[in-house]
Amino acid sequence: MKAQLDVVRPPANDPLTASQQRELAGSRDRELGAIVANMWENTEKLLRQELELGLAELELRADKLKRGLLIATIGGATLYAGILALLAAVVLGLSRVMEPWLAALIVGGLVTGVGATLSMRGEHTAVESVTPDEHLERTKRAMKEAIK
Repeated sequence: MKAQLDVVRPPANDPLTASQQRELAGSRDRELGAIVANMWENTEKLLRQELELGLAELELRADKLKRGLLIATIGGATLYAGILALLAAVVLGLSRVMEPWLAALIVGGLVTGVGATLSMRGEHTAVESVTPDEHLERTKRAMKEAIK
């Protein structure tokens, strides 16, 4: 039995024949090619899964944002109606001590002044919040580098 093994496999100290060397190199090339192909497929699959996950997270955030905006809108409309009722009460209260048109003019002027002041401050704050920060700039640079 040992003699048959020696015929199939040459002893360790004997050099491989040229055809055996080519066969071994071809086998290694096929293995390397299979590894590279497998790695490419896995990378592609991972990227697709990451993209799908990112899109799902964006959809979830968009739904939360929509829900929040709807609640804020309803709350704002209710608050507005309440403020109008309070302003009407102030006008009616002042109309007991002065002419109703003058009471409405005074309350309207005060409310308009407060509203204009708040609008200007809000506009200034909004402009500051839109200015890109360093984190956003780094993210943009990283995305540009990834695309190259």
